[in-house]
Amino acid sequence: MNKIKRFVSGLLKDFFNEQDKKELIEILTTSLEEKVDDLVEQGKSREEAIETSIKEFGDTKDVLEAFPEIKNNNIKRKRRNQVWFSVGAYLIITGLTVYIDLWLTPQYLWFIFVAIGLLFWPLVMLYLYFQVRR
Repeated sequence: MNKIKRFVSGLLKDFFNEQDKKELIEILTTSLEEKVDDLVEQGKSREEAIETSIKEFGDTKDVLEAFPEIKNNNIKRKRRNQVWFSVGAYLIITGLTVYIDLWLTPQYLWFIFVAIGLLFWPLVMLYLYFQVRR
């Protein structure tokens, strides 16, 4: 049953606060264990029953359909963090390339290509954030 608990924990790792997560893991684990017991009674081996119950259970998307407000809030927060991380990384990398360019080869302004090429990273993250906000 350790495999079932790992599966359920993996499904919920980025969602819910710790208390809610523990309760939900226990509820879902118990439900899956009961399903495994039913399948074993029907004649399947224990390993086969565990695999079948996990396949039939679904994925995180299926579980979170019961909690739409949690799903949207967590995804929004995650996307917002990705936007801020990409903007910060863009500024650091661009700043370093400007410094290196002006220090080593001031006659060539190659940092512009790096800055323009790298700009797509924060723009994509911003696009994904606005997609989730809708």
